[in-house]
Amino acid sequence: MFEIKPIFSALLRSKSGPLLIILQLALTLAVVANASHIIQERLELMARDTGIAESELIGFTVSEMLMDKDFISQRRQDEQALRAIPGVIDASASNQIPLTNSGSSTTISSSLEDNGVDLNIGYFQGNEHLFTTLGLTLVEGRTFTANDIMTDFKLGALPTQVMLSRYAAELYFPGESAVGKQVYLRDTPIEVIGVYDRLQTPWAQRSHTYASALIPMENASFFARYLVRAEAGQRDAVLKQIEETLLKVDPDRVISGLRTFDQIRQRAYRNDNAMAKMLGVVIVLLLVVTALGVVGLASYSVGQRRKQIGTRRALGATRTAIVRHFLTENLMVCLAGVLLGSLGAVALSQYLMTHYELTRLPLFYLWTTLAGLVLLSQLAAAAPALRAARISPALATRSV
Repeated sequence: MFEIKPIFSALLRSKSGPLLIILQLALTLAVVANASHIIQERLELMARDTGIAESELIGFTVSEMLMDKDFISQRRQDEQALRAIPGVIDASASNQIPLTNSGSSTTISSSLEDNGVDLNIGYFQGNEHLFTTLGLTLVEGRTFTANDIMTDFKLGALPTQVMLSRYAAELYFPGESAVGKQVYLRDTPIEVIGVYDRLQTPWAQRSHTYASALIPMENASFFARYLVRAEAGQRDAVLKQIEETLLKVDPDRVISGLRTFDQIRQRAYRNDNAMAKMLGVVIVLLLVVTALGVVGLASYSVGQRRKQIGTRRALGATRTAIVRHFLTENLMVCLAGVLLGSLGAVALSQYLMTHYELTRLPLFYLWTTLAGLVLLSQLAAAAPALRAARISPALATRSV
């Protein structure tokens, strides 16, 4: 404690160097804490389970060129041809594929009353093969059978049955079973016949990304998305045969976006992945620059005070006392920097919440970054401090 006052006085006599390090530490703390939080959020987002058999799935789109054909019959022929490929477990046409950022959603309500739950649901159309193709897990109730599939495709026709994700079912009917109950689409009641564990919608960034439903209705549009589920280890071999197989069924069409689901996931999160990598590089660069700044200031301080150090050594100061002096001086500068940086981190977090809809910075990231910077700063200052302790009293007090 007796050393703090003279150390503080010494810092006041040379303000520019310590002030720059304080500002550098403050900036580093504010940026690193928030960047670490954003990286963790991106990693958690990219790691979310879609609920489907990702390692076995292939997805693609088909656009018909002739508009006068029976699209329902065409879809059924395509599915049969795809299931005949060696190594295919099942195949189904649908209106959308998870994580493709393109699909269909609608508002479904739990009640016609004003106090009912209104939820924007991402819905997947398909026949009785869709559930198996996706590899979903049934929680309660049952899946669709061939008799459940809608055959009335006139404009405005609505399904009478639906399967809900567990996430949606718990929002609609908290604490009770959803099976056998009704939800409402355009004021029309629809019976819930089953609940599956989870199925992520096409929109990766969506807050209610697990609010999904299966509707027993085949795709009657000229544009359809297909899902093919292959046996373990057979996906790549199946992938190579899909386009040729479908063009044999009917050559008047365009097949595009033929990818494994691993590739679909990678495309869906490429921006998040790039952001995480970029912020990681920024963090490393800031920490390196900060450490070099601390080393530079400490080395400069040692060089400027060689005679003072030698005098103290001649008067009996131990090497440990010299090291402690410089580390204490550095710690005082560091604490000032991280205190200012903590305020900056909170302010930056508030700005990001307001303008970019990010979540609030948890205190864990703030305190962890603070502790890490203090440790980094002390380690960076240790080498110049040890070098100061090795200065010979006779050499340091020699006239130049």
